[in-house]
Amino acid sequence: MGSIGKEELLKIERMQMASALEEKILVLVRLRPLSDKEIVANEVTDWECINDTTILYRNTLREGSTFPSAYTFDRVFRGDNATREVYEEGAKEVALSVVSGINSSIFAYGQTSSGKTYTMMGITEYTVADIFDYIHRHEERAFVLKFSAIEIYNESIRDLLSMDSTPLRLLDDPEKGTVVEKAIEETLKDWDHLKELLSVCEAQRRIGETTSNEKSSRSHQILRLTIESSAREFLGRENSTTLSATVNFVDLAGSERASQALATGARLKEGCHINRSLLTLGTVIRKLSNRRQGHINYRDSKLTRLLQPALGGNARTAIICTLSPARSHVEQTRNTLLFACCAKEVTTKAQVNVVMSDKALVKHLQKEVARLESELRSPVPASSTCDFTSLLRQKDLQIQKMEKEIRELNKQRDLAQSRVEDLLRVIGNYQKSRKENGISHRHDMQAGNSWEDESSVSKSSGMGESHYLNGGAGKFGAARYVRDSGSNDEEPYCLYDTTNRHGLSNGTSPPMSIGKKLVKTQFISESRGC
Repeated sequence: MGSIGKEELLKIERMQMASALEEKILVLVRLRPLSDKEIVANEVTDWECINDTTILYRNTLREGSTFPSAYTFDRVFRGDNATREVYEEGAKEVALSVVSGINSSIFAYGQTSSGKTYTMMGITEYTVADIFDYIHRHEERAFVLKFSAIEIYNESIRDLLSMDSTPLRLLDDPEKGTVVEKAIEETLKDWDHLKELLSVCEAQRRIGETTSNEKSSRSHQILRLTIESSAREFLGRENSTTLSATVNFVDLAGSERASQALATGARLKEGCHINRSLLTLGTVIRKLSNRRQGHINYRDSKLTRLLQPALGGNARTAIICTLSPARSHVEQTRNTLLFACCAKEVTTKAQVNVVMSDKALVKHLQKEVARLESELRSPVPASSTCDFTSLLRQKDLQIQKMEKEIRELNKQRDLAQSRVEDLLRVIGNYQKSRKENGISHRHDMQAGNSWEDESSVSKSSGMGESHYLNGGAGKFGAARYVRDSGSNDEEPYCLYDTTNRHGLSNGTSPPMSIGKKLVKTQFISESRGC
């Protein structure tokens, strides 16, 4: 590893601050021309690129308004655009971020026979050529390039640089993330060396013939190029630091419909595994586009598990969606466009990856330990102590105030509760007294009727009657019969006790209710008679 001096380290830190920002995935759409088979079958072109960013569905009468007819992306390429244009105007900036220490990924997505492998082969060659050209123009830095290649066939991982077809396992590395166990990583010598390795990968990859494509890719291929760079002038210094980043070239197998592919046996099994992994990829992309804080099922597929950093982590990503313009593939083309619409809403947060040597790391940790120890030895400033004391005093005052308020609220609660109990007791006594008064009222009415009969019999002796009434005060307890003037004639007379039975003062008898009316009696002088 090389090393980077103080000025170089400051430059890297500025690059980290500039790169550690969220950015959306770059989405490119490439519409290929009609194939020879489609031309022979007299297929009609239903899709058209109306400008550099919009693709239009022209056969709107067939589909109606269920789906949109126009789709807009970062860049759209027509059938007559060469792969070189797709690279220069689309994927180049993202792919070459790797030479600055930023991870990047380029992958192609689309239905079978839409031109994914053809596009990715050109993108890979152009990117690697520009990387070597960058290395030759920056001789002040030392570069180390490492290359590895794998394929995912029927959910089994196989090393394309090895003749052994034994499936490999995925492991979780605390520093590198998800890695492939025992995968060969070749250190590149030059551009010709890489061309040889690419030829080996092409020969090793699983391909098969289908009704749609004579050489259909039956596996997902991932080519990985790791670049480590350091400044030559600071080689051998203690503070050695290295930039390390990886660029992934992902050629996905194409989605296919069993009814159109007419696949059976091994081809049908391959198609099921391909569609299942692509479905998981679409689910992950859709969840990431919604930006919800929920579980993302990366582990449901080995493809998404390997692509996790590229989809929502520390990487810059570009997706090239390839389309067929034929009317017979309109449904699959629309599904690819819907996938692209979700993908353009996904954000990643790439940053410069700096790897420190053991000596630099030890030195950095020693400085950090010394700083912490000095902070522990130094006394706490007086001003901070005063601040803490005043803060604690304020907190104590607030606690006392709250305790006082709590006591007042408890008193008010107890007082209100006692009042409620008193009211309930009074209401109970009142209801009980009403029942007793009702019984005595009926007895008094009977006594009054008998008295009226006796009075009518002795009507002839008026003086005797007066004497009898005067003398009967002791018998009747100074009772008077009063009739409400506003009552009906058929209402009975009521007898009221004027001896202050209910404890009322001033000789006033308590109010009593006759039906809905309230009558109040007072003492009547006995000299006035009846």
